[in-house]
Amino acid sequence: MSTPRPRSTEVIAPGHTLSTVTDKITKIVLSRDTPRGWYLGFAAAFLLVMVLLASIAEVLVRGIGVWGLNVPVGWAFDIVNFVWWIGIGHAGTLISAILLLFRQEWRTSINRFAEAMTLFAVACAGLFPAIHTGRPWLDYWLLPYPNTMGMWPNFRSPLIWDVFAVTTYLTVSLLFWYVGLVPDLATLRDRAKSKLTTVWTETTSGAARPASSR
Repeated sequence: MSTPRPRSTEVIAPGHTLSTVTDKITKIVLSRDTPRGWYLGFAAAFLLVMVLLASIAEVLVRGIGVWGLNVPVGWAFDIVNFVWWIGIGHAGTLISAILLLFRQEWRTSINRFAEAMTLFAVACAGLFPAIHTGRPWLDYWLLPYPNTMGMWPNFRSPLIWDVFAVTTYLTVSLLFWYVGLVPDLATLRDRAKSKLTTVWTETTSGAARPASSR
């Protein structure tokens, strides 16, 4: 049998401890000073969102034919992007799963990034089947629920299975991401000075305590 290797603490720079590293990281979240670069990034992201909304409005007004979708073409811009974003989400899940299976102790921060990437990718992917219907305000018809019209979804339709697949994938990824964040939220709760931040972190982290306070 192989003997367990001793845990190494050489990853911490000289002059730092686990406590000082935690304080340095939480200060980024709890500090009231917002850097100017954040506003520049927010402005750029806001402009891109406006472009997205204008593009969606163009599709809703003129129809999904602007994506190149017609009678012989079934895989146009929307479905191709849907598959692409789902692939990006799978990449994040694959990274987290491999690091977990190999029990890498340094995987925590990478897992946060990978799972967040998965959530945003699934959210982007879910937009395209919704708009692909041509009337997204009626997409709730895809859900199986009792209604006065006597209509029931066609479970042989791939569009129905897109709804179930994306919803299930989003739910599992959200739980995986949240469970990993519980210790971090507890750490923020213990260091928060703002009443609003304290209430929010207590709500999201529950009774969990950081490892340093156990």
